[in-house]
Amino acid sequence: MSELGNRRFKLVEKMKANSAAIIFSGVSKIASEDELYPFQVNNNFFYLTGIEQEHSVLLIVKGFSEVKTYLFVDEYSELKEKWTGRRLTLDEAKQISDIDNVYTYNQLDSMISVVFDDNNNQYGKIDACYFDLSPEIKVGDELSIKQYVEKFRVTYPNIGVIDVYPLIRDLRMIKSRYEVECIVKAIEETGKGINNTLKKCNEGIYEYELAEIFNHYGMMHGRRKLAFSTIVAAGKNATCLHYPGQNSKIKNKDMVLFDLGYKEAGYSADISRTYPVNGVFAGIAKSVYEAVLNCNKSVIEYARTGMTIADLQAHAIEVLTSECLRLKLINKDDDIKKYYYHNVSHHLGLDTHDISIRERPLENGNVITVEPGLYFANFGVGVRIEDDILFKDGKAVVLSKGIAKEIADVERLMASKKFEE
Repeated sequence: MSELGNRRFKLVEKMKANSAAIIFSGVSKIASEDELYPFQVNNNFFYLTGIEQEHSVLLIVKGFSEVKTYLFVDEYSELKEKWTGRRLTLDEAKQISDIDNVYTYNQLDSMISVVFDDNNNQYGKIDACYFDLSPEIKVGDELSIKQYVEKFRVTYPNIGVIDVYPLIRDLRMIKSRYEVECIVKAIEETGKGINNTLKKCNEGIYEYELAEIFNHYGMMHGRRKLAFSTIVAAGKNATCLHYPGQNSKIKNKDMVLFDLGYKEAGYSADISRTYPVNGVFAGIAKSVYEAVLNCNKSVIEYARTGMTIADLQAHAIEVLTSECLRLKLINKDDDIKKYYYHNVSHHLGLDTHDISIRERPLENGNVITVEPGLYFANFGVGVRIEDDILFKDGKAVVLSKGIAKEIADVERLMASKKFEE
């Protein structure tokens, strides 16, 4: 069975008997009077089909004696293609999705009518339908998923409506070998992008220039999408977690925090590194960096399946508190909250903050981040070191080990200014 076929098979196993699922890819959202935001596919739809095209729908019917899967994509439109480019042909959609039954979008309503109106058809009596009820999904230009489901309830009052999101979430939390390979590739390319960016990381350059160098490298090497907006923050700016400005000129003694990542086949890398502009860790900045690095490595060593992200967070706080007390950066345990104010981890996958249940014990196949940090605005120092890890055989495997974080490795890297591309 194909990767996508296996995912759909697992979803069907979780669905009730005599049920169907209707999952939309979504449509572009309006940015202004005459402009749309770039289309972002509903990742739950993409996870099951591999299709990134708007106005597409997956229909799965789990009938009395068989399961049928249908895909609907935009019909050919000469006018649309003149304005916004070509659409997938039915054969192309079939090849990408590994779904045999591919039809045009305008046939969707008639197929739904067959499934839910005719109780003597091949499927038997279908009495429940799953929808992805994520509130931001738009089904049409002026129709949200909420509005669509309200109309569905009126048309089919005897059909129960169930949210499919929890079922897909549970599948997406456990990564297949293919998914891990995609994440690893995204991380490797991100590492190359970081190395290329560091060539220009010198006094006098602006933060936004470094961000654009990273972004441009990805575009020029595989036209890579960003996992999220690139963050480059120097000095005190690094104490703002999602620092938006990036307008500061970098100084020789600054530490620069990078939080960035590329995508591979839809899967995200999420890496944070903090490097000294002059190539040498020194003074309070070195002490803070060592404290964060020790915590990063300690959490990775500590992490085991069966623990929760809350357990990892508690361990991170314990280590950071101990480090800061030792360095006399804080006076009492509770002071750590002033300088460490985010979580140490989140799941990673098609979304950078991938759908998950944070309270669920970690399992083999989970991919998460480990990203402790310390932020001292009074010293003009913010440090975060973030790795991506996979749980395998009960332990954490570091997927981003090739991206320098040890002090000696970073100083050697910054000194050479020669990096492999």
